[in-house]
Amino acid sequence: MFQDKLDECRYLAAQASEELKQIASVPERERAARSNSIFNLLKQADDNLASLQLEAKSAQSDERARLSKEEEVLRGELRVMAQELQRVRRELLLPDAGHSGSTAKLFLSKEERRRSAAVTQSLQRATDRLRDSNKTMAETEHIGVETLQELRRQREVMHRVQDRTNDLGQNLDSADKAVKELEQPQCCMM
Repeated sequence: MFQDKLDECRYLAAQASEELKQIASVPERERAARSNSIFNLLKQADDNLASLQLEAKSAQSDERARLSKEEEVLRGELRVMAQELQRVRRELLLPDAGHSGSTAKLFLSKEERRRSAAVTQSLQRATDRLRDSNKTMAETEHIGVETLQELRRQREVMHRVQDRTNDLGQNLDSADKAVKELEQPQCCMM
């Protein structure tokens, strides 16, 4: 089973190599599609390589070292192929992203995949925290605006109360004068 997958990986690598050699001679409008096709072949080889890693891990201890070595040699060959695809993409100004993806994530060892996954998870958690922080900031800003509007309304109410108090004070002064005038004896001349 291990040998079959190993052979399939080598077959996919050979196919990708042949297509890679021919990509410069392909009409320009077909180059991006050919690049995507090569990437897909390499992606299939990468998937097979990941399953080879699992098989090598579950093999008997005496066979495990040999299988790991074969898997590592194949990984090296496939990495060279992926680097060559990257070089050709740069030379021919072909897109690197989109649905085809980047070759940088292909043919990683088990430890590299684990580290890559850990970094990806860490970045995702940081992105989630930033999103939560932005949401909290927006809510805080909204509450601050509402608070300022309420304080402004209360200030206007206090100014109206103060104006009315001043008016009331003037009215009291006028009323006090009127009462004092009424209390004064009036001189009558007869």
